[in-house]
Amino acid sequence: MGKRRKLIIFAICMLLSLICAQAVFADTDTPYRIYYDGKNTGNSGFYIKGNIYLPASMIGSYFNNPAVSVDTANKKLSLDLSRMNIMMADSETTALVKNHAGTVYIPLKEINGTLCFSLNTMEQFFNTSYNLSENIIKLKAYDQSAKIAKVGKNAVSASPSLFSDSDETITLASGEQVFVNGETDNFYKISDFDGNIYYVSKQDITVEDLDLSTIDFYAPRKNKFKQNANEKINVAWQYVYEVTPDAPAKTSGIDIIAPTWFRLIVEGGGTVTNSADRGYTDLCHERGFMVWATITNNMSEKGSTNFTTKMFSDNSIQKKAIAQYIFYSCLYDVDGINIDFEDVRDADAKGLTAFTKELRNYTERQGLNLSIDTLVPKPWTVEYDRDALSDYVDYIAVMSYDEHYAGSTIPGSVSSLPFVIEAIEGCLDEGVPKEKLLMGVPMYTRVWVVDGSGKIVSNSAVTMTRMNEILREKNLSPTYLKTEMQNYVEYPASGGTARVWIEDQTSITNRLALVNKYNIAGSACWQFAQGTDEIWTVFDRYLH
Repeated sequence: MGKRRKLIIFAICMLLSLICAQAVFADTDTPYRIYYDGKNTGNSGFYIKGNIYLPASMIGSYFNNPAVSVDTANKKLSLDLSRMNIMMADSETTALVKNHAGTVYIPLKEINGTLCFSLNTMEQFFNTSYNLSENIIKLKAYDQSAKIAKVGKNAVSASPSLFSDSDETITLASGEQVFVNGETDNFYKISDFDGNIYYVSKQDITVEDLDLSTIDFYAPRKNKFKQNANEKINVAWQYVYEVTPDAPAKTSGIDIIAPTWFRLIVEGGGTVTNSADRGYTDLCHERGFMVWATITNNMSEKGSTNFTTKMFSDNSIQKKAIAQYIFYSCLYDVDGINIDFEDVRDADAKGLTAFTKELRNYTERQGLNLSIDTLVPKPWTVEYDRDALSDYVDYIAVMSYDEHYAGSTIPGSVSSLPFVIEAIEGCLDEGVPKEKLLMGVPMYTRVWVVDGSGKIVSNSAVTMTRMNEILREKNLSPTYLKTEMQNYVEYPASGGTARVWIEDQTSITNRLALVNKYNIAGSACWQFAQGTDEIWTVFDRYLH
């Protein structure tokens, strides 16, 4: 009987990359039976949004790590990294995390009244491999006597015997994980998650020499993305506060997804909040996206500006923050880090550059891309030394939007084309290399309502989808504005007249033409949920 399933396995290193036939399994809270080393545990788990969820109550019985504790009241796991055997890409990064990260937190999820943890995230810490099949989650503890191996790029055949042909020959899928229990001159004796024994040619699998049973967490260096000379990329931020939304469906218009996952806790001594989701990363990778975790200084939180200043001047706080940013990024298997520090004091320009330089030291060691978001070049945005910053990042995304924002005293475009041109040229004039510059693109429109005297009554931001609905509901025909190079409508609204400079295919097309005109690296969109499915085809058409 042929064996053609693919295993969901941990990304313990490049040789053990994630292999997952996730489309086969229902994304539902329907319980899966849990087997451990071939025995039914009597517990139920779940497969939701790319995550294998197991009951937190199994920690302490089936899963043990003295440096991991369950905080049921706050629905999180606490991990004391100082007590763990951790291996990062090199000794310097390992020392940073080991000595400065301290205790980190992993969110728990309540499913059908059961508090659960994501095994995708925690399997290294619990020395456990897993396999997902229909309605069953099979778990297997790492065994010092059995090395872990992976099938190569091509599927291979394995036989239950070395001495005779058999109808029981199986097919091992490309990338499938197996366990090596012994060897001859030319063959490995292997076992699968069910304990079945087979023999396979040594040339067909790669053995991981690391004794995984002695390591709590291993994050080898990734192959860092390097953009080709004529290639253009599009980044789409995805806003996350506490719960990560669904991973985007596969689309050719987006190359990189940047979820806002990690925020600096104000007066938290360098501790960082964690809103990440490993299943999200896994699904994004499966669908062809890179993932850049966006880190912030928690700019919307009271006291953020003061604490950002404090962090820049306090080495211990900065070391802890960087250690946690790096650890979380590796834990969730992202491909890069995107810095979004806002409401920074003008006097902290050197501090921001020094922080970026220090973070760059470790992102390079781990093989992660590093980018930073800056406001448009203006006399009042000198906190961003774009010339200096460009020495330490792979990309600078200029936030060329909010030309007219919620606090504006007059209505206008969120991002007219002259405003975008000024932003691009300003960055280039300040020394940002064109191959590092990403043009910001808004996915939202602001609906300005003004009274008879022209006074602003309201100015709510709406998504592209909602704007399309308004146009249909009111049977509106937009007018094209040659200066702003975008469509515009007016219509009666509660309190006065609505005036709208529309972000749509027209404005996006005109803006993307600038990417090619100035030959910059590409674009960065705020934010994914505000766009329409159709708008990403425009990015694909004009950038790719």
